[in-house]
Amino acid sequence: MATSAFAADLVEAPPPAAPTWTIGIEGSPEFYAINNGSNTARSLADTYFKLSVSHNFDNNFVGGIFIQPTFKTGGKSQYYAEASLGYKIKVTDALTLTPSLGLGYTWHDTGIIKDADANANVPYYALYIAGDWKVSKQWTWNVFNFRYRNAFNTTWETPKLATGLTYSIDSTNAVYASVGYSWKKTDTTSAPYNDLAGDKWNIAIGYKHSL
Repeated sequence: MATSAFAADLVEAPPPAAPTWTIGIEGSPEFYAINNGSNTARSLADTYFKLSVSHNFDNNFVGGIFIQPTFKTGGKSQYYAEASLGYKIKVTDALTLTPSLGLGYTWHDTGIIKDADANANVPYYALYIAGDWKVSKQWTWNVFNFRYRNAFNTTWETPKLATGLTYSIDSTNAVYASVGYSWKKTDTTSAPYNDLAGDKWNIAIGYKHSL
């Protein structure tokens, strides 16, 4: 009896389940990429904050939502809310690709439909593909994150390409930084945004906690 009890004590407990939920906060100033008539290149365009929640499913799908207030120079503000669903593709032990689809809504001082309603509230869709390279246990190179975004009921093409680094503090906490460049095309007939033109560049920092 004593021997059996001792053997049972030696059985290792199963490892804790990996976290499936992640909450995050990100902040960034955005700067104009080109001279566009009323604004000069490299001058501050706005500052945004993004609050996000995501969930990793057992079948490699990942879903998420975020809300983003953007405070523009001059006192105006614009808001975004978006939900997305993606799928993680393990290309190698180090490289992961994640395509995803997002559906969102932007409102307040949007400035999207310039000739009709500069403050139009606009639903939109977004297509993403991200590539992440696990360099070490703590460091991940977010090699690229590409977005194509457009409104459903008007022209509002806003592609963006970003790259960055993530540092895992431990198994549940991480910080990251990224740089990005975006383009824009709207339904206005005036240059430069009557065709795709450089819009903004930004430097973002963020924090993520998994549970």
